[in-house]
Amino acid sequence: MHLITEIDLAIREFVAWAATLDPWLCVLAALVLLVLETSLFIGVLIPGEATLLITVAALGARWTPALFAAAVLGNLIGSSGGYWLGRLLGPGLRTTWAGRKIGDRRWRTAEQVVQETGGRALITMRFVAVVHAVVPAVVGTLRMPYRRFLGIVAIAAMLWAGVQTAIAVALGEAARAVGYGWTMVALTTAAAVAAGVFVIRGARRQASRRAAPEPVGSGAERNAF
Repeated sequence: MHLITEIDLAIREFVAWAATLDPWLCVLAALVLLVLETSLFIGVLIPGEATLLITVAALGARWTPALFAAAVLGNLIGSSGGYWLGRLLGPGLRTTWAGRKIGDRRWRTAEQVVQETGGRALITMRFVAVVHAVVPAVVGTLRMPYRRFLGIVAIAAMLWAGVQTAIAVALGEAARAVGYGWTMVALTTAAAVAAGVFVIRGARRQASRRAAPEPVGSGAERNAF
């Protein structure tokens, strides 16, 4: 309880300070953070939802369109960076220091989902914490054509940005009354639950695949983007 109170106080002080800055500087800062949030390695540490929540709280709901545009652009840039890392380095990306820190289980889960969905996982996985930063690199290692990748990512970016900016506006009003500390705890918990459900479902699919014989030629079909 004491920690949450301290978090709430720190966020309120930060929001008050950010409100004194040039609004476009805040939008630019949000864009940079959202690029990092969707990048392969840094994206496992920076919560994009929190970035939007705090920026909306500092600037007010009237800046929602600019923040929506920043969120879409940040997603496109960050995801493209992950894609090209995977495309250029290939499977060896997993053996790098940062790749090992992400963990083999996350790599395997993301690769399995991408292979099963033909890349459509880029849309749904954008809403799953941590994993969304890995999926673009996996798609790059599987060498999906970049034009198709960019089209799918653009859809995912607009959906995520629309949902999250709307939530940020709604939660911004609630956070002023309930407290930013509790709001951040709720966001973190929701992201953790979503990630847990995703990992469990992936593990179950993998177990089912081991139990059932794989049809001839299915591996080639899954890799055909």
